[in-house]
Amino acid sequence: MADGGIWARLTKVFRARTAQDDSRDVEGLRERLDEAYRTQSQLLSQVRRGVADVVTSRKRVEIQLSSLRREIDAAGTEARTAVDRGDDAAARRAIERQVTLENAAAELEDRHTQLRDEEDRLRDSEGAIERRIEDFRLRKDTLTARYSAAQARAEINDATTGIGSAAGEVGQLMADAERHTRELEATADAVDELMNEGIIRRPGETEDEALRRRFDEALEGGDDGPHQISQ
Repeated sequence: MADGGIWARLTKVFRARTAQDDSRDVEGLRERLDEAYRTQSQLLSQVRRGVADVVTSRKRVEIQLSSLRREIDAAGTEARTAVDRGDDAAARRAIERQVTLENAAAELEDRHTQLRDEEDRLRDSEGAIERRIEDFRLRKDTLTARYSAAQARAEINDATTGIGSAAGEVGQLMADAERHTRELEATADAVDELMNEGIIRRPGETEDEALRRRFDEALEGGDDGPHQISQ
């Protein structure tokens, strides 16, 4: 029993230390998962800022293109007006200005196309990162919930095992106490019987008193016999 008690205590200590180590490991894992989630969220924020910057640049180019197209139309109108009034020099200058503006507009259109393509790529990246982060978050939350459930189940199992073990020990103690009680009761009954028969003295009774009581009880027993016979 002593060895079993020592072994049980050692087992409890080992389990407690193991549980503490596991708890620290799990807390470290949770911190790493949270850190990975924060890092991915920061990356997503950077991509979103990049998308916002590209969209801003694209809109700025669109404004510039709109302004250039108005200037191109104005130069064309000016060239036609100069031709109508026979001013070839003015018409040439207007046409040259129109060509310059059209070249600048062509470059801006190329830039606009590049920005649109870059925006599409960044939006695709943003969507992919969002999906990965959402998947990671779901897996992280699921893993955390599974661990919590497994930890609770392990604690319940440990508690159930402990209760079962304690119940077994209590049952054994109760059985031992009941057996000991029966032995004491049997001993007390035997002592009472011996005292009643005068074989042993009652508390505070002298040997002569015990002998006289036994003699009187014998006489009473003898008197009862004849009376019963006469009846």
